[in-house]
Amino acid sequence: MTERTPIAILGCGYVANMYRLTLAGHPELELAGVCDRERSRAETMARLTGARAYPDLDALLADARVKIVLNLTNPSEHHATTKALLEAGRHVYTEKPLAMRLDHARDLAALAREKGLHLVSAPCTLLNPVAQTLWKAVRAEEVGRIRLVHAAMEDGMVPRAPVHRWVNEAGMAWPAIDEYRTGCTVEHAGYVLTWLCAMFGPVIRLTAHAEELMPDKIDGLALEPVPDLSVATLRFENGVVARMTNGIYAAHDHALTLFGDAGTLTVEDPRSDTSDIRRRRYRTLRRRRFLEPWGRKLTRLGGRETIAAYRGSQTRDFCRAIADMGAAIREGRAPATGADFAAHITEVTLACHFGTHPSGRDAGFDGGLESMPYTPVTRFAPIEPRPWAA
Repeated sequence: MTERTPIAILGCGYVANMYRLTLAGHPELELAGVCDRERSRAETMARLTGARAYPDLDALLADARVKIVLNLTNPSEHHATTKALLEAGRHVYTEKPLAMRLDHARDLAALAREKGLHLVSAPCTLLNPVAQTLWKAVRAEEVGRIRLVHAAMEDGMVPRAPVHRWVNEAGMAWPAIDEYRTGCTVEHAGYVLTWLCAMFGPVIRLTAHAEELMPDKIDGLALEPVPDLSVATLRFENGVVARMTNGIYAAHDHALTLFGDAGTLTVEDPRSDTSDIRRRRYRTLRRRRFLEPWGRKLTRLGGRETIAAYRGSQTRDFCRAIADMGAAIREGRAPATGADFAAHITEVTLACHFGTHPSGRDAGFDGGLESMPYTPVTRFAPIEPRPWAA
């Protein structure tokens, strides 16, 4: 019988429900306890899971059984809470981003290295069958050498959607104000960047522009100016160039398309563990060169998976990387991604989110972001595909 790894949840808000429901697919993980600054939320999560409700963070840290803490707090609190967890000797899996300032993200990565602890950041979709299948097709050059990527994370007209009805199975409402204050690029760019950085290496240069299109997102409530649209061009270490957009105004579009010399690879939605991947190759007819109309749908590696259903727009195993962390601890190895990777994804995300927008002046970047292009200062060791997909 596999030894179970005790974990705890810090922050029992909206997203914690997705972790709760998909945790059932990982019997090797044991939810020892939950904690939230609002006691009622912790008690609700404890009732739904059978776990202990810690009265405060100190009580959580006093539970010596806990090996990994899931930091699901508000993004503005990630730096302080993750720092406290690392200083207490806990491995940490944090929701994105690692921090809301670059200097804070780098500090956390350095602290994790100093303590010899694992620090992994969401999203975990790089480990899913869709990403691994796409990565294998890239390595096999099924459409030739990849030179260009178009990535869209456009969520549709969210500010005019009935978001007050977005209530999950635990009775938690979607935190609209927090989402708007954090910004859609911070919330969504990681789904694309984690894949592209793993496949093509660190981003070595980027140019980004950000705007706030809709300051009136909530009737009668004035929010501080935060970009809700970003457009960026990124150059990766191996020479691939990507165009990435993030927004909550244009029509819904999550397509990720990789352009190669011989065709394209398209993922319908990188946020979903069950998304289709389609390969289209170029054909020549007389004097024309064109992409075949439909192409071929690639068979996902790893076979069919059963992922717990929850209310949301995609199907995803939120606990996939946590299970990998647990296995890494038991086996004495590093997890699939680590602190340096998380810091790099955070740096690139924040640079794209702020662009040259005035709100980026206090984002912890040496010299600021007013001048583009920007050269990232973080790096990470090469990421390997999952053994079952290699």
